[in-house]
Amino acid sequence: MDSDATSDSLTPDSLASDLSESEDWAGKATATVVGYVDTVRGATTGKALVASRAAVYFLAAGLIGIMLAILGLIMMVRFLVALTNLLPFLSDGEVWLAYLIMGTLFIFLGWSSWRKKDI
Repeated sequence: MDSDATSDSLTPDSLASDLSESEDWAGKATATVVGYVDTVRGATTGKALVASRAAVYFLAAGLIGIMLAILGLIMMVRFLVALTNLLPFLSDGEVWLAYLIMGTLFIFLGWSSWRKKDI
């Protein structure tokens, strides 16, 4: 009877099921290792990636903001020059009044900012 029991356990069907179980075990082990690697990667490099992306976006936004501010100032000076050229007591090409207006504006903004710094 013992020989029948051992011969039954070594049938081709039982060997195939043992082989499929071992392949399933290998797949489970691989999935477990990949899961742990993804968890560690997410915990270590995930935050660094988010921080570096934020730094790049803020830097790009800052540079674009500076560029737009400079272009806005240039457009404001050009507008004031065109507007002051319409005055009868200024000849074409004289920009001193536009510069005087811009300087007065910046002095007033700086003075008001300086007063608010202690508040």
